[in-house]
Amino acid sequence: MLSHRAMFSKTTLALGTALTAMALWSFIDCSFAQDAVAVPFTATESDDIDEGDEDNKSRRRSQKNAGRLDTGNSALANGNENLSLGITNIADTAEVEAVVVRGSFDIYPVEYPALPPVEGTRINAGKKTSFVKPEEFPTFAGNDYREVMATTPGIIVSEEPSSPIINFGYRGLNSQRSEFMQVLKDGVSIKNEQFGFPETHYTPILDAVERIELIRAGAALQFGPQPGGALNFVMKMPRSDAPFHFTTRNVFGSYEYYRNYTEADGTLGPLGYYFYYDHREQDGFREANSDYDLNGGSARLVWNVTNDSRFVLTLDAYDEEHGEPGGLRRREAVNPPNSVFVEDDRTASTRFFDRFRLERYYATLEYQKFFSERTQLDIKAFGGYLTRWSKRQRGGAFGTLPSGPDANTNAIQLRSDYTEGLDARVRHDYNLFNDVSTIAGGIYFYHALQDRRDERGQTPDAEHGTLRNLNTGETWDGAIFAENRFHFGRLSIVPGMRLEFLQQSVDEEVNVSNPLHSQSDFSFVPLFGLGVGYVLMEGQQIVAPPPIAGEKGAVTKNPPAPIVTAGGPPRVELYGTVSQAYRPRTYGELVPTGASSVVNGDLKEGDSLQFEYGVRGKPFPYLNFDVGGFYFTFDDQVGEIILPDGFTSTGNIGDARYIGFEAASELDVLSLINGGVPSPYGNLTLYGNVTLLDAEFTSGPNRGNTPAYAPDYQVKTGAIYRYKDIIKLALLGTVVDDEFGDDGDSFEGFIPAYNVWDLTAEVKFWNGRAGAFVGIRNIFDEDYWGEVREEGIMPALPRNYYAGFEFFF
Repeated sequence: MLSHRAMFSKTTLALGTALTAMALWSFIDCSFAQDAVAVPFTATESDDIDEGDEDNKSRRRSQKNAGRLDTGNSALANGNENLSLGITNIADTAEVEAVVVRGSFDIYPVEYPALPPVEGTRINAGKKTSFVKPEEFPTFAGNDYREVMATTPGIIVSEEPSSPIINFGYRGLNSQRSEFMQVLKDGVSIKNEQFGFPETHYTPILDAVERIELIRAGAALQFGPQPGGALNFVMKMPRSDAPFHFTTRNVFGSYEYYRNYTEADGTLGPLGYYFYYDHREQDGFREANSDYDLNGGSARLVWNVTNDSRFVLTLDAYDEEHGEPGGLRRREAVNPPNSVFVEDDRTASTRFFDRFRLERYYATLEYQKFFSERTQLDIKAFGGYLTRWSKRQRGGAFGTLPSGPDANTNAIQLRSDYTEGLDARVRHDYNLFNDVSTIAGGIYFYHALQDRRDERGQTPDAEHGTLRNLNTGETWDGAIFAENRFHFGRLSIVPGMRLEFLQQSVDEEVNVSNPLHSQSDFSFVPLFGLGVGYVLMEGQQIVAPPPIAGEKGAVTKNPPAPIVTAGGPPRVELYGTVSQAYRPRTYGELVPTGASSVVNGDLKEGDSLQFEYGVRGKPFPYLNFDVGGFYFTFDDQVGEIILPDGFTSTGNIGDARYIGFEAASELDVLSLINGGVPSPYGNLTLYGNVTLLDAEFTSGPNRGNTPAYAPDYQVKTGAIYRYKDIIKLALLGTVVDDEFGDDGDSFEGFIPAYNVWDLTAEVKFWNGRAGAFVGIRNIFDEDYWGEVREEGIMPALPRNYYAGFEFFF
């Protein structure tokens, strides 16, 4: 367990938050009952609200009404104009899943297998996109991203159960620390350092996430580097229907696992607020040193300056420490001394002193403005500080206990990153050939400094030692990007481009193994793409003008805009994308830090050419699907080559190509039985998706090999039942074929196929003010691993259990 900080008392924290919730509710109920903001809604919405369902609908309705644009001064006179979905919202109706134009800043996509064609200041038309809402599932034990991504094809989560770090892989690209994906929070990268140190050690807690968006080919045009698409966590916003809401959740599980999540939000006049606190701790299932302790929180303030403009300030703090119990190995004919085999005991440890710490403090200030229903501006200024510290015992090899003289020392590394930037985007709709087209673009600025310090400790558990390396890396990046959706009835054509100007440098102050280096590189990376979409079938549009502000009733003069711009099912569309992406050089690739390593002076950034095509839609209210293929190349990958003199050279070592097929579908069985309308007995969704992949290195020393984390197939299937947000049940299955954890396809890196199932349930009572949930992860106790690192095999969790309770006020 941790020694440098006092551990929370689980019982005290759980009881304390529960009692605090009750006390606050009593106070609020007495003091603010007369001041609660009344939110009008239709009879349809009123009829839908049932016991246990009020809190969830309250969040959806109040967020929809927040930041609404007053259209009374609109100059639009044609009630049949098809506006972009950049200022849209959805209607809570059972008959038609429509997109309602109300000028809301916050987008809430309909249940459809893709994001809206235009979302805020972004264009999604022609791209393969998808999203998932954590609230659709029962409450999980913690950040169970393998479970919440169950309905999303193409994403593989390499589990690391001894830490809170999540590893996302994408269609055969290496999942380690999500290096080859762009990982974002509300559109801002959460990587340690987006260019020079693109590992992702922080992932937001699921309880605070409104939805998770995945943009595949073409994502680099909007968000910059990395060939593996973009994963965007859209965080919750304050509810506007009351001055105060409170939620607390406590979870207890196997291996002394405990979690507390507490949030408060509401709106007072023009000011909305949303706060949450997240604490997690566990002893872990390994023999020793697999514990972790985490404290995180966020504060979000929303100031609605006018009906058409607002500021959003978000402050994040995150602090965690975990043990690294080391890796195991598979038994073979000849094994090195001190080997520890996964076949003998998957709970064994090989490292007893290795530790990892992360601190992250970040701030984002966003300004949003509607100049009209056709023009929206979004400016984000962001910056923060992150430190990553580790100590690791030397003298150990892959899956072995440390031995020899080196085992009496350790390697200590500290990286401190300071980042700041600006992302400014605008979207404008304009008339073209009797239809409405959209242009969206902007500028991006990013600056980062990283100080790296490597020390040699004189004991296996030393926290300080003799300085061996000290260097400073710096990144300056600027980008101009734009996309245009030419909209001609059912056809959308979306050309796009991004011009990236990247300056990176590393200056060494200390290097006891090599002469001091100072390296500086400038790159100009132009990226281009083209997306095409064609609607094969679409439900009848419903057009009704909203009342003008200041008028009485629904009668309008010169109706400004249609309320509904797109009908519900049936809707089926074709999509296709060809686009470029790239991977920048990292600081570690610019300057050698090892005693026997050199760096090729002609190192280039990796580049990728991506093709995507498919058909998706919702032909019936109870069925949606997305079927398609993809092909992409990833050239000039950076790696190490062993030279004749025994030195290793970092350089561009080869190219790879990836070709595959994806299919996903969801079927609401109860709606099907009920003739296509929502069933009074709830929703029973059967889902299934498959990714088939053929990936191979086509040049370089690994030619003919399969890249790391590229299984031939991945299947996700299961069932989710939901009844009016009162009862939720989920059975989630993941089936993954054989794969490798290294590009060399080695015996040590082999990961056998595995089949994992999870079962979880949640029920709410006391008029939706309280709830309980339970879960079993790895029901059939599959003995497997999904991750292999330099120190060995990382076994996944055996069968484990959790249960918890929650209060809502």
